[in-house]
Amino acid sequence: MSDATPQELQQSSSSSGPEPVVHPVIPADRASLPPVEANPCESTEIVPEVPVVVSQRRSDDDAPPVWGSVPLRKPHFTGRSALLDRLDDQLGAGRSDFLPSVLLGTSGVGKTQMAAEYIYQHRGDYDVVWWVQATQETQIRAGLAELAQCLKLPGAGEADTAVSAVREALRLGRPYRRWLLVFDSAEDPNLVRPFFPVDGPGQILVTSRNPGWASDARPLEVGVFQRAESKELLGRSGIIGPEADKIAEKLGDLPLAVEQAARWLVETGMSAKQYLSLCEEKIAEILGTSAPNDYEVSVAAAWNVPLDQLSESNPDASLLLAVCAFFMPGPISRRLFADVPGVPPELAALLRDPVLLGEAIRDISRYGLIEIDHRTGSLSLHPLVQVVLRNRMDDAQRREMRHCAHLLLAGWELGDPAASENWPRYREILRHVDDAELAECRDPQVRRLVALLFAFLHHAGEHLSAISLAKRAVLAWAAGRGRRLPGDEQPAENLAELNASERLAFYLWCVGQYGEAAEVAKQTLDRFVEIFGRDHRVTLNAQLTYVLSLKASGEFGEARNINEMIHLKARDSLGVEDPFSAAAAHEFAVALLLSGEYVKARMLANEVHERRVAIFGADHVNTVATWMVVLLARREAGDYAGADLETGRIVERTRRLGDENSADLLRRLYFLSVARRKNGDHDAALELSGEALPRFRARYGSTHPNAMACALGQSIDLRYAGKFVEARELGEEVLGHYRQTLGETHPHTVAAALDLGVTLRLGGNPAGARVMDELSLQRFRERLGAGHPYSIACGINLASDLFALERVAEAAEMDAALLDKARNALGEDHPTTLAVQLNRSLDLRELGENAAADSLHNDVLKRSARVLGNNHPSTESAARGVRAHCDIDPMPL
Repeated sequence: MSDATPQELQQSSSSSGPEPVVHPVIPADRASLPPVEANPCESTEIVPEVPVVVSQRRSDDDAPPVWGSVPLRKPHFTGRSALLDRLDDQLGAGRSDFLPSVLLGTSGVGKTQMAAEYIYQHRGDYDVVWWVQATQETQIRAGLAELAQCLKLPGAGEADTAVSAVREALRLGRPYRRWLLVFDSAEDPNLVRPFFPVDGPGQILVTSRNPGWASDARPLEVGVFQRAESKELLGRSGIIGPEADKIAEKLGDLPLAVEQAARWLVETGMSAKQYLSLCEEKIAEILGTSAPNDYEVSVAAAWNVPLDQLSESNPDASLLLAVCAFFMPGPISRRLFADVPGVPPELAALLRDPVLLGEAIRDISRYGLIEIDHRTGSLSLHPLVQVVLRNRMDDAQRREMRHCAHLLLAGWELGDPAASENWPRYREILRHVDDAELAECRDPQVRRLVALLFAFLHHAGEHLSAISLAKRAVLAWAAGRGRRLPGDEQPAENLAELNASERLAFYLWCVGQYGEAAEVAKQTLDRFVEIFGRDHRVTLNAQLTYVLSLKASGEFGEARNINEMIHLKARDSLGVEDPFSAAAAHEFAVALLLSGEYVKARMLANEVHERRVAIFGADHVNTVATWMVVLLARREAGDYAGADLETGRIVERTRRLGDENSADLLRRLYFLSVARRKNGDHDAALELSGEALPRFRARYGSTHPNAMACALGQSIDLRYAGKFVEARELGEEVLGHYRQTLGETHPHTVAAALDLGVTLRLGGNPAGARVMDELSLQRFRERLGAGHPYSIACGINLASDLFALERVAEAAEMDAALLDKARNALGEDHPTTLAVQLNRSLDLRELGENAAADSLHNDVLKRSARVLGNNHPSTESAARGVRAHCDIDPMPL
């Protein structure tokens, strides 16, 4: 009875319902919602004790046990011996100052190849060498997540935990102490630094053009070649003496340009004199159209010579290379070069014929314009070559080649974005989004691809990246409003934009950005109604997303009414077996829980669960989500023993099937802790909440809904253990978090205040509890109504405050009114009703009305023994005449 109004925490994971592209599906499943993205600087994943692997130095020819994405070694790496020695001095000295080593220099000076050469020369010194492309945050996260999987770390299967897990494992040096992380092309220090392990026994190497790294790193300036190094490289092509000196001078000793010239001269057999003459012609052309600096002239001249030759000898290969200029420079998967509709006929013919395609790629490579990595089946285009290629085109050509890149990206079959086995293909595409300006394309197939990409990011746990891409798409696609495509009955581009906007609102809601989510959801819903009408399926879906914002703001009654309307419309128009109808019914069941209609919620959730078993199977995430709603409703309706038993079974099944650190297991441990407490096993509840809370906080931070609800639950468990000081301190802390994230009057904030009030009273401060409970009761009644179970629970606690302050007559009057409300709202056998009936009997006894008190008390004991059992602490306390109180655990929003 003392646990009369428990509630469940907002559920989260890395996947939700199917992602809408043209026909959206309701984001209905609370148990499948993703967690708030954790900043890698703010939390550290708890890594179980893993033995350190003790290794001995291997031969430099032996690859380390863990080796990832290191570029191919240049077969004729030239020069840089002094710089390599200085780098070895830095990295070989360990991490005494915990600063990364940074190779700094302009584009084309060979920073990446120098880093790779160092690794090949010293690979015997390391057990882990991991190369991370650091241009984009999504690339960094993907690279570190892959490392977490290779290290077999707990939490490696979820993007939201893999980064913190790998950072902590490297910091501890478990399982390997000898590690080297390389962050290549890390131009933004503020973007990259949060991903560094803090301290640790390994080393970090960065390559960058940004001199801003020099302030808090160990920089090594990488400049152009010394003339002797340029001549050494050219000498391998047979160019020596004064001719080599002239070519090196013409190219400004830029290593990339010198290397390309050497390859060109070997491949073509051209004389140095002819090459210099061609360079002069190219420089004259460049200077005739613009006024670049000497550096830009040398770069452009070095590549315009072979580019012109390629366009003459193999125009189709030249066309393919022009398209590659609108991918990210490297690596570019060869699998992208597939036959797709819409590309120019000559390119289509090349893509259809594997022999012609292979010859074209070989011709491009022969001229030193790309690097081929046969290990990964990919091509690499240097950023400088990309710049030169784009500068050779006029605006119309750039648009055409960029759109060809869009079509090639959209032509790759990616599969379900929620299926983790498809994620590597999505990551291959995702890395090209910025260079290709993919989100700005108006082609329907390309827009479908962009929608799939932000769906993938959401499912993979990269929620802030999903929000960023969805925002970009919404802004770009808004420019296409009003256009109709041939054969479409509805404005297709409007629908694409609105679907993206609906997803954006949902993603914002998932990470707790409730204000912005509400604004986007309302604007989107208004436009859906305007274009498609109120009863169209896509409008109903947008309404469901809008209702999420109502729940987040605490408008439970309004949300309940809209959820019921959507449920009835979907059921009547689509039938109960339709997945959309099932999702709408699930959402209505959640709304009923928030509204305190527990029996009705349980009945509806049971029906939805049966349908979802038939539709998806018993173990599908949507099916399990609805089963959790069933168990919550059983618990809220007073079936504590049944909820305890069934939740325990789910926890055991999750342990057998999943990762010990999975988000699903942590949530269910928390659910079980509440169920155990309600069922009277307070020691087990404290142990479970104590296990879950630090892991929630490590994963998501202290202000995530999961962490706040679990902390609130543990504060209650600490109180039951008699640890009132700890319970009060934790209760005050979590109340502050709720105030900060949801506001003073949100029902969840008020629930936290109510729980703290109980702790104050039982800890010896009934006056402080009364002040808190009076304000809480006022706020509950204003937001939820006097008959809501939360208001009844708060009234019960306030009456006990008054009783403790010897204001017995006021307590008796309040309990009399509350008893009628509880019987009407919850039934005569509900633990909350029994709580207030017990307290009413104690009021009457204190007032001298012994006969009435005995009658109520005896009835309470019989009902409590039947509902809770003779050995339940609430039954035993009732027999001793101890007043009951009520706690509230926040429900899912």
